[in-house]
Amino acid sequence: MFAGLDAEWALVCADPANGTLVRGWIEEAGVVPDGTLSQDLRELVAGLAARRDAAFSDRWLSALLERAAGDGEQAQLAARVVVQAMVPGMVRLTQSLLTSRRDFDDVAQVVVGCLYVVARTFPLRRRAKVAANLVLETLHHATRELGADEVREVRLDDLPDVPAVGGDVVDRVVQALLVERGQVQRVADVADVEGAEGELVALLAWGVDHGSLPVQQARSVVEVVREEEGRAGAASPAERKRRSRAVSWLRPVAAEWVRAA
Repeated sequence: MFAGLDAEWALVCADPANGTLVRGWIEEAGVVPDGTLSQDLRELVAGLAARRDAAFSDRWLSALLERAAGDGEQAQLAARVVVQAMVPGMVRLTQSLLTSRRDFDDVAQVVVGCLYVVARTFPLRRRAKVAANLVLETLHHATRELGADEVREVRLDDLPDVPAVGGDVVDRVVQALLVERGQVQRVADVADVEGAEGELVALLAWGVDHGSLPVQQARSVVEVVREEEGRAGAASPAERKRRSRAVSWLRPVAAEWVRAA
């Protein structure tokens, strides 16, 4: 999917008129002084995306998104430029949405399709953290398209300020997504664990991340383990039932984990 996007982008950049159009939009919006941007579309977009300045990123992305909200070939070009600028991050976002039952290319098609829709329908009143908003909206659309059991509602307020369009903003979103999905810190609330407890944490995180274990079940297992550690004397019938249920949840996940290893 992403190789195809790169091949298509080469064709888009081969037309010098496209570079002239995009440069004109950026200059008209007052993002940069006239004549300072490259006339080559590939170099122009790479240079814009490489600037590690959140306010600058907001301005040039907003200029393109305003154009993308219109009709016709120019609107499609503007949206395509936004998509291309976000491609490196979309690879990582795709990876974060993979499970044992999802093929990379299938997920990539959903992610890129959702990003294109988001670029064409972006609410232009949002002038701050534009790149983060693009990633989050794409994530929420893609999660629904993929039919996930849980909609991962990573919120913009959960993210610290990010300096750039490229990998940084997506890495922050993916990090928040993985925490929400129940990775080690959220599921077990421990760090640098070793031994049997560490193996259990790794199993829980793997199961959640691969779609084999719902987040709530993982948290329930952690609660059972903590009850066992803190209990003195024989377990009650209710405690034994919770323990048995936790084991029944973990048994198929452990089998998948072993096969994957």
